[in-house]
Amino acid sequence: MKRKLLTSFFIAFLTMSTVMSQSSASEAGIAIQGIARNADNTAITDDSVNLTFELYYFNASNLEEAIYSETTTVDTDAFGVFSHVIDPGSANNAIIANNLAYLRISEGTTIISDEKLKHVPYAIAANNGVPTGAIMPFIGTSVPDGWVLCNGQSLTSTPGSANLIALLGSNNAPDLQGMFLRGTGTSPVNGEDGPSLQGTQDDTFEAHTHNQGTLATSTAGAHNHNDSVNGFNMVLKEDGKKTLDGSDNDSDQPNLFESEAIATDGDHTHNISGNTGSTGGTETRPVNYGVNYIIKL
Repeated sequence: MKRKLLTSFFIAFLTMSTVMSQSSASEAGIAIQGIARNADNTAITDDSVNLTFELYYFNASNLEEAIYSETTTVDTDAFGVFSHVIDPGSANNAIIANNLAYLRISEGTTIISDEKLKHVPYAIAANNGVPTGAIMPFIGTSVPDGWVLCNGQSLTSTPGSANLIALLGSNNAPDLQGMFLRGTGTSPVNGEDGPSLQGTQDDTFEAHTHNQGTLATSTAGAHNHNDSVNGFNMVLKEDGKKTLDGSDNDSDQPNLFESEAIATDGDHTHNISGNTGSTGGTETRPVNYGVNYIIKL
């Protein structure tokens, strides 16, 4: 006897921490309820039905991409009603949330239902309230479902990463280890440019100068110098003959040398040259706190 099923289904990502639907289901996944009927529309009561459940979506080339499939036996109650929960796995949550997903139900080769998933609003909001490509700090090392670490890792084998790869234009997650985030474009405050989108900037320090501050050479005080010739101080010694140190000269000639003191200059300072001593580390940075950056698939 040919059977048919009248099915209704709703999505409930119960693995999320937020309450997402008015559902009493205690399992994670997609809860499906239906009524099994035979060809004459009679309910198939207290019986077993072998069903295949397939989740899929259409890619950018409009080709069907499988998400999940399972074949199982469901039991009907006294009214022909059956309930079943399929669990495509938390790794597929992002695929289901970010694509127009379909659920196909079949019995053998007979397709019973093939419909677009109708997400419960709270469920889809909770799962996809953060858009693909959003980056946030995270203090763990095991990332939540639907996210990956920003450590430059390859995304090619990560389920649900197609949209992020398309957004990045690369098969790798951004590598933000040891980096700060900065808005792209030109600052309205100081007119300085941030990096280009997905670009980076090297560290730098704004060019500037310093005045002398309190730096100065020490003063030597007032002082004078004696005249000298070839390093010897000249001292006047008269011997009554208008001679110096016993050296005769004509009586009408004055002494050839007289000792004179150089005028004092008083306290004074000197110009400073050279550089101050080197100090500091290898970069300029503010006080910071270590986190992992993660990006939404």
